[in-house]
Amino acid sequence: MGIKRFQNHPIIKEFNGLKKFFRQHETDISRRRIMDFKKFVDLIGSSGDNIAFDLMGSVNFGQAMENSDTDVVMYLHCDKGRIGDCDHENCSRLELYQNLLINSIAYEHLNKSYAIQVVDCINLTQLEYDIKIRNFDSLALVKFGFYRSICRGINRKLLHSFEERLQSDEELCNFIEKSLADCFLGLIHSSQHSYSFKKYIERVEDGGFRVPENMASKINSYLSY
Repeated sequence: MGIKRFQNHPIIKEFNGLKKFFRQHETDISRRRIMDFKKFVDLIGSSGDNIAFDLMGSVNFGQAMENSDTDVVMYLHCDKGRIGDCDHENCSRLELYQNLLINSIAYEHLNKSYAIQVVDCINLTQLEYDIKIRNFDSLALVKFGFYRSICRGINRKLLHSFEERLQSDEELCNFIEKSLADCFLGLIHSSQHSYSFKKYIERVEDGGFRVPENMASKINSYLSY
C-alpha cells in the first residue's frame, strides 16, 4: 500500500530504493519489533478501537539493534470525534495509548525493553475531514502523504481508505506533492539523516556484507541533493 503517486516522486523513489537495499539485510531485532507493534494493534482491536503506526528510523530500514530507539507515528481517532491536532493537551487517547504501548513493550521484554519515541500523532477524524472539504492548507494531509510515502506501516488496512480517497483528488495531490519535496529536502540536509545512513552501512558491514561501490555512490548522490 502507500500513496503511489507520491512514491513516484524522484527524491522519494530514490529514498525508497536505498531503503529496499538495507531491508535485504534486515536484523532479527527489526523483525521482532515489527511483531511487537502488530501485537499491540491486535490488543487495541480486541477492545473495539483502532490504531495504526508508521515506523521510522532504523526499524523502517530494517537495521534496528538492541540499543536502538524506535521512532513511530501514531494514527488514531481523537476523543469523541474531535477535529483538530492530536496532542497531549487535546487528546486523552494519545497519552493513554502511548503509555499502554510503552508498558506493554516493557512487560513483553522485561529487562530487554527499548525506548519508544512517538514523534507525531495524526488524528484520523481530522484527516477524514480535510479530505472531505479538500483543505489545501492542511498540515495533516501533508504529513500523511509524507509518512505514507516512506515509512513502514503497521495496520495499513486502517489507513488504506484515506490513501484511496486522497489519491482520487488529483488537484489536492498536486498541491500536497509540492510540499513533500520541501519536507524531503529538509530531511536530507539534516546531519542526523546523514549519520543514520552511516550507521546503517556500518551495521550491514558488521554483519559480514560489503556494501557495493555502486550502492555507496547512490547513497552519496542522494545525500547531496
